[in-house]
Amino acid sequence: MKFLLDKAHNNFGKSKNIIVLLLDTLRASDAYGNPSLSNIRNLSNKGVTYENAISPATWTAPAHASIFTAKLPSEIKQASHDFLSDSSIDPWIVKIKFLPDNAVTLASKLHGMGYYSVLFSNNPFLTSNTNLALGFDRVYDLWFTSNIKYNPKKAKVLANFIRGEAVRKALFNTTLALSNFIPSSTLNRMYLKLRLKMAEGVANADGTYKLDRGAVDTNRTLKEYIEKDYNYLPQFMFLNCIEAHENYPTKDKEIIQDKWLYLSGILEMDDYVIKQFHDAYKKRLEYLDKQVGKSLNMLRNGGLLDDASVIVTSDHGQFFGEHGMLYHSLYPYREVNNVPLIISKFENGKPVSERKRISEPESLIDMHNIIMSIAGSSYQKRSGPVISEHNGISEGWDGMLLSALRRRSDYAARIYKTKVSYNSKSYAVIKDGYKLIHFFGKRKSELYNLGDVEESENIIDSNRGKAKHLLSAITA
Repeated sequence: MKFLLDKAHNNFGKSKNIIVLLLDTLRASDAYGNPSLSNIRNLSNKGVTYENAISPATWTAPAHASIFTAKLPSEIKQASHDFLSDSSIDPWIVKIKFLPDNAVTLASKLHGMGYYSVLFSNNPFLTSNTNLALGFDRVYDLWFTSNIKYNPKKAKVLANFIRGEAVRKALFNTTLALSNFIPSSTLNRMYLKLRLKMAEGVANADGTYKLDRGAVDTNRTLKEYIEKDYNYLPQFMFLNCIEAHENYPTKDKEIIQDKWLYLSGILEMDDYVIKQFHDAYKKRLEYLDKQVGKSLNMLRNGGLLDDASVIVTSDHGQFFGEHGMLYHSLYPYREVNNVPLIISKFENGKPVSERKRISEPESLIDMHNIIMSIAGSSYQKRSGPVISEHNGISEGWDGMLLSALRRRSDYAARIYKTKVSYNSKSYAVIKDGYKLIHFFGKRKSELYNLGDVEESENIIDSNRGKAKHLLSAITA
């Protein structure tokens, strides 16, 4: 590992362009060895592939905060909001800050080394307003404009609702007052119907069931930047594409995609449902891979791959029924914290053949330092074990309503109880061939041998000494 990084440091100078393609919600098991993803596969076959890259968090905002600062989310006060208990904070309000105003980020460090940094983001969390874009010289906040094209009228209504805290509170108070005059059985049915209607409305407004989630607009903007604004300085480009994120263009158009209805047991998460979701996910990945190919062609035609490093990674993975879970922002099992990490050197527009595979667990926090080494800085690996944190759920916008209705609606009560359960923190600690998942007393800790890829056999009872040793890393 040290030899590889020393080699990278010696070969990569300040003249390098560094391009990060962060494919949001892409788990390693669906990225590596997938013959349908020809562009990603070619980069992996030529470059350096980290087979056990670990995200420091289970969802987007804390993961990006961690990658950009080389700190664990728990070391960043702003990185983990308790959305469920603080109903005044809506995770879709772009005013939330996930980094302090004075944070020193990867982009700001590279700027100080002569790089011009550009962010292309289709992620509502990764914007100028959330502080996750701190340090970038130019920011393209593509999420809102790329999604309103499907239904501008509905998107405008949704935007006003999202941004208007007073409107949400008024709606909540009105709903609560009316609910007191409605029989519990009727209220239960009405709540479920309303929940499904809201989910459908959001999806129709922002196109979450469409194949494209903004990659076309990202490539269009990238093309315009290269043709009109590229200043020929060394470039640090960071592209976030969100195609792999739920919800999905399933073949069965009637299937419900509200994960909390499944996790709470209101709906059955059977094999049919899981296959629908996973097949649609893989369909999105095939589409996204084609867009990655177009991005690379644009960069090549613009001369940006004449002397460059291209990094493909993700911020977190995705559950499709494994461990009884669906999607992400849940407990840190392999499906959600094992992500792809591919580093491919380009010279004269073509990838240099290195063909290296690294099996040792590596934190995405160290991707920060690897990029700094590519830029010409000295490399400093983070000491200690690899840690992945789950500090609470991201989907807590309805916490106040659920808390109030749970006394009279069984559905609201079940969803609220499930959200509270997953809102408790849990950490994964990886070292010496083992992985400990610690739940801080909320449930029994679990220990797995890293050779147990599916994390199916909890061996903690026969290895308590090893578990205690790993636990000391997060309780010291």
